[in-house]
Amino acid sequence: MTRKALFPVMALVALLVATAPAGAKPDKARDGARGSISLEGLALSSEFGTPTGRPTLVQTTPLRIPVTEGAEFSYSSIECSSGPAPFNDKGLDFNRDFPGLEDPAPIRSVVEGTVTDTTTNDRGRIEGTITSFLCENGEETDQIVISFTSRFRPTSPREVRLRGGTIQTTGGLALNGRFTITEGTGRFEDISGQGSFRTLLTCLPSTLTRNAATSCADLGAFSEAVFQARGSFSDPTVPTA
Repeated sequence: MTRKALFPVMALVALLVATAPAGAKPDKARDGARGSISLEGLALSSEFGTPTGRPTLVQTTPLRIPVTEGAEFSYSSIECSSGPAPFNDKGLDFNRDFPGLEDPAPIRSVVEGTVTDTTTNDRGRIEGTITSFLCENGEETDQIVISFTSRFRPTSPREVRLRGGTIQTTGGLALNGRFTITEGTGRFEDISGQGSFRTLLTCLPSTLTRNAATSCADLGAFSEAVFQARGSFSDPTVPTA
């Protein structure tokens, strides 16, 4: 190559070096795993007892009737160490599969919320969180926390189908809205995601029978929460196959 031809090549190389960002790294958004996520389960009230008689993860405060603005509530699954909980034992599902997890995986959850607005006809808005713990060897381990915003309205008795089976309800309040994954620990530390959210605050027939009540209104509160959150996730730290 002649000296005359060499000068343009050297100039081009110098230009590329000068314009390249210092310490440039691969785009993390393109790395790792992404797909769909589904969280679902049944959360109970410690005040009205559980179907198996086993304790809940935490003490809870059910949503009282009538529903008022500013009211706070909480519901909880039984502990991982309490044995089978069919509606929660298939509560966490990823597609693509998440490395090292059962498919679907058992979880236990705590549902918390606040009534932020009420209107006529028992309608309004609720905001809250669901903290789901992975069950491993009878213990609660890594967790995923989602925050949700929803509208609520009364609903009639109906069945709710979960991966673990069908739940017969006595009606209650139907919540519909959106969720965002806000926190994770352990293997879920870097997970993010969002999607649609729905929950039914209700009273199981067995709870009404156990407490000698004929309805949620007679009981004075909604004794259970059946929740479903479905959307997408991404995690830059999970290797792709």
